[in-house]
Amino acid sequence: MRKSTWLLIGAVIGFVLLSLYVTKNYSIKTDAAASASANTEAKAAKEPAVDFTLKDLDGKEVTLSGLKGKPVYINFWATWCKWCDKEMPALEKVYQDYKDKGLVVLSVDVGEERGEVAKYISEKQYHFPVVLDSDKSVTYAYGIKSIPVSILVNESGDVVFRRVGHMTEEEMRTAIDPLFP
Repeated sequence: MRKSTWLLIGAVIGFVLLSLYVTKNYSIKTDAAASASANTEAKAAKEPAVDFTLKDLDGKEVTLSGLKGKPVYINFWATWCKWCDKEMPALEKVYQDYKDKGLVVLSVDVGEERGEVAKYISEKQYHFPVVLDSDKSVTYAYGIKSIPVSILVNESGDVVFRRVGHMTEEEMRTAIDPLFP
């Protein structure tokens, strides 16, 4: 066979493998099985959360360890990410419903400039706190390779839930509710 034929076959196989990966990690589940799956993940083994300090859109530093004693919902995202954009309205609703119960939402923008992020947040009228991981050091520290990613940290500072991919409002609530007995 000619070299170009082998290259075409390799490209097709690569595309199929990439498609399978994306489908596995970015499926949108809205049935009871998805909720049960999210609940199971919330009960996963605890591990200490990696501490970090990032600046918010006003330039003020936010440190994760400074939030110890409160449950924290960390969401890694970017303005260009279509699944993140789909998830943000649900995150806003959850933020509004749980902030008075003590849940802290930290929306971690991955690798973008402050102005671009501030414009996006303002246009969409989101009110949850946003911090900037401009150099992606926190993203790398958490081993994140694709976004969106949601991580729940309990009052003791342990990661109790981690999910790669888009989450619905119902899935977020199912993961958060065990933190409020």
